[in-house]
Amino acid sequence: MINVRELEEVIHLMDKSSIRKIHVEHEGTKVIIDKTEGSSAPITSEHKEHNQTQVTTAEEYSEAKEEKEESHTQQILSPMVGTFYSRQEEGAEPFVQIGSQVKNDDPVCVIEAMKLFNEVEAGVTGEVIDILVEDGQVVEYGQPLFVVK
Repeated sequence: MINVRELEEVIHLMDKSSIRKIHVEHEGTKVIIDKTEGSSAPITSEHKEHNQTQVTTAEEYSEAKEEKEESHTQQILSPMVGTFYSRQEEGAEPFVQIGSQVKNDDPVCVIEAMKLFNEVEAGVTGEVIDILVEDGQVVEYGQPLFVVK
């Protein structure tokens, strides 16, 4: 099977050259990259040992690459509908701020639902790189609250 990094390197080299189409076959995997103008020809990968064909357009490949780079981040989602609060009580320090390190069972916020205050645990380990909601904001079930790297 062809390594993704090797495939990225081939695509990078193609971008710098005048090569428009290339066929690569390695250990039972066949890849065809066609970047001729106006061509909607896909990047095709055939795995002989699995007898499958996967077809990906160049645009889908780029999106997949971006998703891979973003995959190093995780989101902490709201477990319920309610009102988001970043601190236990008014005047207290927030549970987390951008740059805070969190562990799986660390509380990151409180969500008030029906006059009950529910602590939300991180559920992930890493560094908080973004807070997506503000104090007092109503949040939905499954809404992203934090981004953790």
